[in-house]
Amino acid sequence: MTQRQAGFPALSKQITGPGAAALKYDIISALLVTASRGDAVEARLALRLSLLITARFNWRSGFFAVGQKEMARMWGVTERTAKREMAHMRGLGWIVVTIPAARGRVAQYRIDLATVLRATMPHWEAIGPDFVARMTDAPTPEAPSETNVVPLRRDYSPPPEDGTGWAGAANRLQAQDPAIYSAWFAPLKPLEAESGTFTLLAPSRFHASYVRTHFVTRLLAALTAEDRTIHEVQIVAAGT
Repeated sequence: MTQRQAGFPALSKQITGPGAAALKYDIISALLVTASRGDAVEARLALRLSLLITARFNWRSGFFAVGQKEMARMWGVTERTAKREMAHMRGLGWIVVTIPAARGRVAQYRIDLATVLRATMPHWEAIGPDFVARMTDAPTPEAPSETNVVPLRRDYSPPPEDGTGWAGAANRLQAQDPAIYSAWFAPLKPLEAESGTFTLLAPSRFHASYVRTHFVTRLLAALTAEDRTIHEVQIVAAGT
């Protein structure tokens, strides 16, 4: 099965066949680090979803089928609690019911991996820079990227601290890949951070389009490391 989710390069990879095990471990790692570091509710849900994935998720089809009685037994809770927890996960968009339960048949669910990964993103740095690099398709410190982009200038200084979190995010992006930072991230200017959406101003429509297409996940990962309430990045062009 291949899941192509906008903004998550890791999910455009095949999760069956050669190399699939690494991606599966990365998804489970993202959930378990959230279970270890997240607030009480998200930690509990992340741990329980991890158990469902390891015990019942079919990676080839992308679905899992399990009844409330079985979930309650695995989680050590009542069936009423199991039902409530699954409803909470559906409300968060982590899972979707694809076939409702019926007499003699348990419900079938699909996991929205992009939504799950977006929820775990604030905790990725705790695993390490190699993990962040893999999940955002960025270079690792040991293997810097090769790029044909030649920046017009390389003297960009880090942006001043303005309380938005952009300064910290920019420092992360610069340390991760100085060439890409200089060419594409340094010209961006923070406009506003409101209702979980961080808006950046690009100098041109082309610049905005290129960043949206190639680097939005890197931006989101760097920004959520500064402020976990951020769940979306918007890039707008000057003069539009």
